[in-house]
Amino acid sequence: MIDKLSLSDNELLFAFKRGEEYAFKVLYDRYWQLLYVSACKVIKDEDEAKDVVQEVFMSLLKKAAEIDVQGSLSNYLYTAVRYKVFDAISRRKVRSEYADSLTDFVTGQNYTTDRMVLLKEINQEIEKEIQNLPEKMKEVFELSRKSGLSHKEIAELLKISDKTVKKQIGNAIKLLKPKFEGYYFWIMMVLIGQF
Repeated sequence: MIDKLSLSDNELLFAFKRGEEYAFKVLYDRYWQLLYVSACKVIKDEDEAKDVVQEVFMSLLKKAAEIDVQGSLSNYLYTAVRYKVFDAISRRKVRSEYADSLTDFVTGQNYTTDRMVLLKEINQEIEKEIQNLPEKMKEVFELSRKSGLSHKEIAELLKISDKTVKKQIGNAIKLLKPKFEGYYFWIMMVLIGQF
């Protein structure tokens, strides 16, 4: 009886091509661990390395009759693993880029869109309430908050005292504040960039 484990790679390959199942099992047992370690060194992911080696052996099993090994079987198997590793790395890179792109889309564009919609709604509500202020108070408030003028600049422009400007702005804020208490959280989230 022949010791199947002592057969050379070429003898096993020849037996495998003839359909003798033991030959595949011996080759599998002989090379699986070595190919796995080789793949794992490059991929650095045990499960992915196992998948790569399994794919190589499945391909070998499916194409038994077609296999034309030039040189040694070990070189053939290592080369096949190397190509599968490159494929796996390429797929991983594509998945990573896709995931990054998807994350950017979800957290970026939608985040900004939601934030802009909320900000627009809040601005519309604020504008509506500002328009309901008494005329002089509204004018002072808009010059301060919309035009960005200082109290002194507003006083000079409207020919009123700094004290009057300060009082009108304070009164406007007192009138507006209660109307936006429910919005306070959202206004703060928008302003600090958390929504």
